[in-house]
Amino acid sequence: MSASLLRQLLTKNLLVIQARSVQETLFAVTQGVSTVTVGILGAAVYLISDISLLIILIAGLFVADTVIALSTLSVFSLVAFVLYRIMRNRVQNMGGKQAEYSIESSQRVTEVIHSYRELVVKNRREFYANEIGDFRLKLADSTAELSFMQNISKYAIEMTVVIGGLAIAGIQFASQTASHAIAVLAIFLAASTRIAPAVLRVQQGLLQIKGSIALAKPTFELIDSLGKPEELEKFIDQGIDFEHKGFNANIKARNISFTYPNSDVKVLDEISLEIESGQVVAIVGSSGAGKTTLVDIILGILNPDEGAVEISGLGSSDAIKTWPGAIGYVPQDVTIINGTIAENVAMGYKNVETFTSEIHDALEIAQLDEFATSLPLGIASEVGDRGTKFSGGQRQRLGIARAMFTRPLLIVLDEATSSLDGETEAIVSDSIQAMKGKTTVLMIAHRLSTVRQADTVIYLERGKLLAKGTFDEVRSQVPDFDMQAQLMGL
Repeated sequence: MSASLLRQLLTKNLLVIQARSVQETLFAVTQGVSTVTVGILGAAVYLISDISLLIILIAGLFVADTVIALSTLSVFSLVAFVLYRIMRNRVQNMGGKQAEYSIESSQRVTEVIHSYRELVVKNRREFYANEIGDFRLKLADSTAELSFMQNISKYAIEMTVVIGGLAIAGIQFASQTASHAIAVLAIFLAASTRIAPAVLRVQQGLLQIKGSIALAKPTFELIDSLGKPEELEKFIDQGIDFEHKGFNANIKARNISFTYPNSDVKVLDEISLEIESGQVVAIVGSSGAGKTTLVDIILGILNPDEGAVEISGLGSSDAIKTWPGAIGYVPQDVTIINGTIAENVAMGYKNVETFTSEIHDALEIAQLDEFATSLPLGIASEVGDRGTKFSGGQRQRLGIARAMFTRPLLIVLDEATSSLDGETEAIVSDSIQAMKGKTTVLMIAHRLSTVRQADTVIYLERGKLLAKGTFDEVRSQVPDFDMQAQLMGL
């Protein structure tokens, strides 16, 4: 169920993924799913079993003594119903709190680890430690209360057996002979020893289902947001294609418009462009101009409200499925996995040790090969959690190497050299420029020195394509761009 739900989630666009926090999604596809399967479906199976047992026991008791059967059924049903009515809202509330506290505490732990340097400088580590402790204590309290409620039901049912036995004994000895009274009491006690536990399990099963529904709320919300399940294609690992035969790295975008949910402002407004195979194209503009959004739509990460994108004659998603690895992408914030250099470069593929040559080629383009070979274990060296053993520039170069690993014919760079020093950036830029004619390069960059040698510069302003041409042509058309170039001495 977790795997199916995760597959459905990963078929959606970026906005659906970002609609909830990472910890909320993690909870929904892991603990939430366990709660659905064990806490709800599992409890329902036991519930059916116990109800069936009760029916058989009551039926047998009716045959033995109808009055005792009706009395026993009425008393235990009433007690169980009253307990359920009293506790159900509290159990449901506790289940919801458990989900909330679990997600919040996990979120705080993630935050404190990722922002450790800032917390040291601000001396706020104790604040986070106390806050996390408070959430965990609240979670422990809600768990303890749920466990205690089960004991309340147990003792209430046991008290009912004792009180019911005393009442029946009093009535029977007062109105019947001693032998008859003892016989009736024996039947009641014998039946109660089987009926009481079954009633208790039914009542607790109903409460467990009620609490589990609340605890699994993030999972149900995720299922609702995904809509009707899509028919997923069976995944077939075709290995790595380094040649990409038939792929033509040209891009056509027609009348692309896009607005983010809950906003009236168009991030992109009827953008049309055509990029020929082998060109180096730079997208520039001020922050918030829509550069990254345009790239996300070109790559199929987001779906446009209007318009369409074609890569090699197909829609973006179809082109990626048809020629996996033919397109490389380097984000501004590269995600480093907890593994070796080789595993990071060949992320998503198995048996990385069989691609040593290709990994070194990718590292060489990213100017990281010399550093990797200088390590005692070479490309088998661990990079640390989130790349803590590497500098910011080295992590970004690792991201560039990852994009180059499959020898793509179209490479998209989103501020891919922003963390590099000037010398390394110049070397990496030269390596990218050397691909001109063989590989299409689409880059977003703020450093104008990086885009100066581009074949085409596209200038975006407030979601509109303001200018397009060579570096000098765009300078002549956009005064702000010309001023930036002058300030950089270009």
